[in-house]
Amino acid sequence: MHKNLEEKQKIFFIYPPSPIMNREDRCQQPTGDTVIIPPLPPVDMMSLSQIAKKRGYETKFKDYSLKDENIYDFLRDLRVYKPDFLVINVASTTIEKDLSILTQAKDLLEDTVVIAKGAIFNFSPYSILQQYPEIDVALRGEIEEAFDEIIQYKDFKEIKGITYQINNKIVSTTERPLKANLNHLPFLDRDLIDNNFYIRPDTKKPQTIIRVSKGCPNHCFFCLATPLNGYNVRYRDCDLVMDEIKECIEKYNIRDFIFWSDIFNADNAWVNRLCRLIIESGLKINFSANTRADTLNEQTLKLMKKAGCSLISMGVESGSQEVLDKIGKKITLEQIKKATLMINKAGIQLYAYYVIGLPWDTKETLEATFKFAKELNSQFASFYTATALMGTRFYDYVQKHRLGDISYEKPYVFPSVKSYALSSNEIYEYNKKFNKEYYLRPKYFLKMVKEINSLTKFKSYYDAFIKLAKKN
Repeated sequence: MHKNLEEKQKIFFIYPPSPIMNREDRCQQPTGDTVIIPPLPPVDMMSLSQIAKKRGYETKFKDYSLKDENIYDFLRDLRVYKPDFLVINVASTTIEKDLSILTQAKDLLEDTVVIAKGAIFNFSPYSILQQYPEIDVALRGEIEEAFDEIIQYKDFKEIKGITYQINNKIVSTTERPLKANLNHLPFLDRDLIDNNFYIRPDTKKPQTIIRVSKGCPNHCFFCLATPLNGYNVRYRDCDLVMDEIKECIEKYNIRDFIFWSDIFNADNAWVNRLCRLIIESGLKINFSANTRADTLNEQTLKLMKKAGCSLISMGVESGSQEVLDKIGKKITLEQIKKATLMINKAGIQLYAYYVIGLPWDTKETLEATFKFAKELNSQFASFYTATALMGTRFYDYVQKHRLGDISYEKPYVFPSVKSYALSSNEIYEYNKKFNKEYYLRPKYFLKMVKEINSLTKFKSYYDAFIKLAKKN
């Protein structure tokens, strides 16, 4: 690889024309069929774009799914933009649709270095590149440093954490070790996108993501956090987080944040320090974060609320203790109840996530899950069908115990496999029932009416209610 680096070169970052989803590697969560989950900014592409701009590149991003555009729009953009590099996000559940556009565009990509990134390349890079020779190089592990070396035209064989094609051969280099902390991460390039498009659904204000930590010691059955980000929780320095918050406020007038992590409250001393810095700064912000039920305490929750925390998301997964134990959640139903009470007491809203259709689920465990969800009565809840992503213990279990061919027809909505006791169609029907009936309960309606404190929030909740009522 060699080019005249004195010339201004161009990098085109894309989310392909596939089903609408938030393409963060760990979750790869669809949003097209959901009511309350908004599209999130393309963190991966914004991070790489910042690196590219520091190297003198011109960058452009397009999410073809959100713009409801197709392969022909992509081909048109390639002809017009003529990028030196094309970077494509590949989701595990939509890989064939994502990469089919490269096959159709191969004549336009002869002078373009095609870089692919996505969780699946950590587990099956060789077979994917073999099937799609249009991909020049795939990124594995933490992608920023490898990408930086690629766009400096460093020899591929010297770059750790990539798989590439050369002379009809596919080569994987050695793994790139995980960094001890996240201080190397650049601020996200928020000039790459229209920030006003990515909004909080309740206030309609622009919302962005700030990365704060990675890693999870728990390695849950269906989750990619540990395989991708390691067992050790690695943090970004609180002062760097504060600097990025200030940039968002001063440069982009954004005051609503999602603090992105695998477990935000894994180290409450770190959380306390960040919250105190926010409070002492006098910055008026709102933020949401995720947690586990066994990591919370009242003192930290009070600080989080005072610093601007308005929402906590928490994986409940099941209302059956037996199922929780089977998936290695290492949490009890009583701990979940206690955490919910503490969150409510702190005046913070709760978004609870449930997974239905796990191998051990029966009609009884699913009904127990819905009963438990109604008992917790969190402000928001989503019931996802179990999806076996490559790299998870769930995926390996399905292969070993022959639970059927894994299908990603409608990820997180239609189950990827059956359970021991229930067919895929039965699980799907429970999914539709739970997601609709949870929000149409009188007890839930009365709870949310009390929390409406603005016309914007009223309209937001009303629109969501109407959309739910019309769902089949």
